[in-house]
Amino acid sequence: MSNPSLPLYFAIIKYFENGTVDCAQGVATALEPEYFGYKLLTLNDEAEALATAKENGILEETAYAIDSNMQLVTSYKLTEFGKDMVISNKHSNKLRQ
Repeated sequence: MSNPSLPLYFAIIKYFENGTVDCAQGVATALEPEYFGYKLLTLNDEAEALATAKENGILEETAYAIDSNMQLVTSYKLTEFGKDMVISNKHSNKLRQ
């Protein structure tokens, strides 16, 4: 297992920082190199983390599709509140250094 620099759930939010729009599978694929072997880096756990971030106002749903397995795929992007949270975290991390 690797030693990532951020907790997984915060890394999920930061993944969307530059305007990225993506679904749970895309997030899991993007984070896999750094979080390989993490028990929570599964499609179901990623989908749950994204849905929780949406309920907390950090992400918003942007698109829906049906995949080849006839499963609903929801895409997300960072909200203004989510952007403010990521930016304020950057500033507080700089203050701690």
